[in-house]
Amino acid sequence: MENCIQVENFTKKYGKFTAVKDISFNVKKGEIVGFVGKNGAGKSTMIRCMTNMLFPTEGSIKILGMDSIKDAKAIKSEISYMPSETELYERVTSKELFKFALSFGKGEMKQANKLAEYFELDINKKISELSVGNRKKVSIVLMFLNKGKVLVLDEPTSGLDPLMQNKFFSKIKEETEKGVTVFLSSHNLSEIERNCTRALIIKDGIIVDDLNMDEINVAKIQSVTYKTADGKAESYDYEGNLNKLVEKLSTLDLNFLEIRPKSVEEELIRYYKGGEVHE
Repeated sequence: MENCIQVENFTKKYGKFTAVKDISFNVKKGEIVGFVGKNGAGKSTMIRCMTNMLFPTEGSIKILGMDSIKDAKAIKSEISYMPSETELYERVTSKELFKFALSFGKGEMKQANKLAEYFELDINKKISELSVGNRKKVSIVLMFLNKGKVLVLDEPTSGLDPLMQNKFFSKIKEETEKGVTVFLSSHNLSEIERNCTRALIIKDGIIVDDLNMDEINVAKIQSVTYKTADGKAESYDYEGNLNKLVEKLSTLDLNFLEIRPKSVEEELIRYYKGGEVHE
């Protein structure tokens, strides 16, 4: 399967500060790849360089085989970019904004109407009258109207309620079935778990892991939480023989006990705060 995004030995510096250091990865056609890391880890820098808003200090980024600097104009006609926060014209309606955007593109207003109906957006209200969530819907519709072969999304569901988040990813998956490739950053680890094929973990400007979501083996890891009669409470991960675990816990005077399989979301949190496995 062809690579739609190729990042090779990419470094971005701001003066003496290195925001992203020597990272390399590929994203194949039709994948949904999540980009995960703390604030300041380098996610937005990476995305802005992918979309030619910033230039790499070293290395290269290719989108659909085109160089992010030399072929910037051609790339922009093939990708759809959605920033985490979008400044919109306050005094116009969503309908007027969509018509204006379509005058530069290849879509039709009937598609905008269909998307607005799907996301439950009143296109006759002025932008100034819209809530944070509905402004996000405007950005989402604009992104889909661009009909990009590659979608580059920075926190695309922030501000949306859970129902709209689900509808958004249903629409995203429809696009990937047509061969569209998606690269998105998110702090919502449960949506990464549910919807992404891979997760790239960035920490202090370095890719520390590239996880295939279907191959993360957390089924054998148990999350153990208990509280004893004297008030002692403990939570930890356990990977080992369950009979031995139960035998050990049976020696305690327990008031509360929970043993459950660990989720992929909890495994991803380890990259934020660290973790320890007890056996």
